[in-house]
This record gives sequence, structure tokens and C-alpha cells, in this order.
Amino acid sequence: MPKLRDFDFDGSINFAICVFENDYSNEITLRNAARFKVVFTGCKWNQEVLKKQGVTNTDLFLHGIDSTTFYPRPEKKQKQFVIFSGGKLEYRKGQDIVVAAFRQFAKRHSDAVLATVWQNPWGVSPDDLGTAGHVDGDIEVDENGCQRIEEWAVQNGISPSQIVDFGKVPNSLMPDIYTQASVAVFASRCEGGTNMVAMEAMASGVPCILSANTGHLDLMTEDNCYPLFKQSQLTDQNLKGKEDWGESDVDELVEVLERVYRDRGEANTRGEQGARFMGAWTWEKRARPFIERIHETIQNQ
Repeated sequence: MPKLRDFDFDGSINFAICVFENDYSNEITLRNAARFKVVFTGCKWNQEVLKKQGVTNTDLFLHGIDSTTFYPRPEKKQKQFVIFSGGKLEYRKGQDIVVAAFRQFAKRHSDAVLATVWQNPWGVSPDDLGTAGHVDGDIEVDENGCQRIEEWAVQNGISPSQIVDFGKVPNSLMPDIYTQASVAVFASRCEGGTNMVAMEAMASGVPCILSANTGHLDLMTEDNCYPLFKQSQLTDQNLKGKEDWGESDVDELVEVLERVYRDRGEANTRGEQGARFMGAWTWEKRARPFIERIHETIQNQ
């Protein structure tokens, strides 16, 4: 890895956009932050962390979605109860929690299917995936460099008939997957931004289950999703930089899945509320205050 060094070039006025998961700093990062007129963060949690570290020149730049691609479409009629989960496979994204919960849920519901878009092009460490003890972290890679997600799920107690991994999916094709989903699950231990996949699923009208921590908190209202409120502090690894991360409760996730399964009417309502909420999160609407803040700052120089 390159050595951490001072930011060594300047414009007439400098701005920064940052998104981070680890909440610690050092003299160099704080010194560099002070050289920017405004440091924009990808979520309120990031902004709070910077303020605690003494970086007060902050503002928000919450990311958006493409509303011409992600919007509610008629759900494809099917006999199965499809639970979608997306995001690159890693400890931080909490797929081990999803597997552990689905493993329990699927034993009671033979029509349940876990549909995933979990490929991680940067590779996956077995020690990383198995950290919390929910799963066996060993996962094989095929000749194309893709993780064998389905084999890994079966290895961890899920029936072969109840797991489908879509592999590497172009973003433009994700709406076809969302239309098949009965519910989407995002059990992230930390989100430095607001989780683009969760935002797209919400904008598409899919009822979403979100871990109530870090960047996910910016997406939540009282009735636009199903929050996983039981968030315990990590106890299974070095906590440096991860004090604010949250460990979702497997049993709570199972209970919420049961709630969605029993009451599709409520789920549809929450999906509709989520889509309405995301109507204010288009790139155009999110970029406007960001640009206005930059113009205002320059004019006041």
C-alpha cells in the first residue's frame, strides 16, 4: 500500500467529498482536512464523526439514484417468496447475517428463495466472512474470478433449490431483478454512504429491511422500510475504527421476514412509501444543494 502522505496540490479554493467506514484519524488526515474549504460527506454519520475529530468545515452530499432506471414496476407474479440481497460479499455488508437468518426462515417456508447479487471483484477473505461465527467463510472462486456463491450458501446449510446468485449484473439490468423481489435485505454492519443498492431497491418499490446503523439511518422514516433496531457493538474483532458499527440480530431479522411473509399488504405499503421517499433522491435533486453550496462559498471568498 502507498504510504499515507500530505495532500500536496492546491487550487484557488479546494473542496473534498469523502465516504469512509473506519472512524479514526491521525495528524495527517486532520491536517489535510483543514486545507479544504468544505469537506462534503456521504452520510450524516460521516459528518458527525468528522465533527467529533475536530473537522468543523463539513457539509452533506447525499448520493442519488437514476429515477429513469429505478422506479416502481409491476411485480412479476410468481409462486416463490423471493428475498433479494445485494452488495459486494464482505464482512462489512453482513451477508453472513443474511445467510444465518435465511437458513432458519427457509426451513419453515419451502417457497422461499434467496436471490443475490454479491460478487466481489476484489476478492473475499475466508477469515473476513467467518469472523462473527455465523458461517463457514471458505468460498471457492471459478475460472472467471467469480465467487461460487450458490455452492457457498449450500455449504452453509441452505438448500440448493432455495438459492440463486445472479452473478455480475450490469446496473441497467437490476430493475429486472427488483421486479422479482418480494422483499430486499441489507444487514450491513456499516455504510459510509447511504448504500446505493438499497436506495435503488427502495426507489423500485421493493419493501426493504435495513440495519439501523451508520449511513442507513439517513434512508429511514417511520414507515418507509423495516428497520433492524437491535444493533449490538462488535465483539468479534479489533474494534479500532469500528466503534459505531452495528451487529444486526439474526433472530430479529427472521422475525421481520416472517412479518413480511404474513402481511404482504403491509409490505407493499412500505414499499410504496419507500419509493415515494426516494423521489427526493434523484441525482438532480441531490446535486443541486451541493453545487449551490460550492457557488455560495466561492462568491463569499
